[in-house]
Amino acid sequence: MKTFAYLVITIFTFLSTSVTATDRYVSDQLFTYLHKGPSSQYRIIGSLNAGTRIKLLQSDKKTGYSKVQDPRGRSGWITTKFITSQEPAILRLPKVEKALTSANTKLNGIADSNKALQDKQQQNLNQQIASNQQLVTQREQLLTQIQTLELDNSKLQTRIANQSEEVEMYWFMRGAAIIIMGIFIGLVLPHMPRRKKKNDVWA
Repeated sequence: MKTFAYLVITIFTFLSTSVTATDRYVSDQLFTYLHKGPSSQYRIIGSLNAGTRIKLLQSDKKTGYSKVQDPRGRSGWITTKFITSQEPAILRLPKVEKALTSANTKLNGIADSNKALQDKQQQNLNQQIASNQQLVTQREQLLTQIQTLELDNSKLQTRIANQSEEVEMYWFMRGAAIIIMGIFIGLVLPHMPRRKKKNDVWA
């Protein structure tokens, strides 16, 4: 009679569970016990740590336990609420840390590239400023030279003008002297006594 009852219970349990083995994970608990049957009353045959990848063999909704197989090939029952289809945080954390490290590396690379570009732009800007300052200095020097040349030219023009006036005055005085001499000769010479010719003496 007991054998028949056990057989009925086994068949009922089999019909109420899934027979397809699917991959699942132990949820984020420190660990959970692996029992021989679908209850905590059954003997503990081991334990599973959080994040252990397991195969779900069947589930018993009535007892709240599921039969699983761990990576070591052991089969047993654990509480269904400790099974999840998503990777637990304990497994996702290394991936997230790796992705974060990669992102930080890329960000650091971008930051270094930007800094190098900024340094180069700043260097070009400094060179341009220095070049502009040099041009301004050269312009000021040229303006100073132009002012000096203009002053020298003004002095030269003044000197030339003074020399022209002196030359004009010189020629004016010479002309006046010649005129005065001509007038003097014209007025005085006719009144000067003439010398007698020798022929008049023999006459």
